[in-house]
Amino acid sequence: MKDSTAEKFDGIKENRENPPPTYFNILYYGLIIWAVIFSAYFLLSGWTSHGEFQEKMQNYHTKHQTTPASGQQ
Repeated sequence: MKDSTAEKFDGIKENRENPPPTYFNILYYGLIIWAVIFSAYFLLSGWTSHGEFQEKMQNYHTKHQTTPASGQQ
């Protein structure tokens, strides 16, 4: 009698009645939640690499008592 829930491809038998391990499900859904939170924070925080560069340049000019050259933005 053939098992209707098992499928065989290239000699590999798969039984889909066994659920994945609990720790795998926890990790999987945890990573999805982390990705949503991280993406929302990154997109909604207002952070930009241009703004970070401007802040670093401001700190550099303050530390070295220099003024930015005219014409640079």
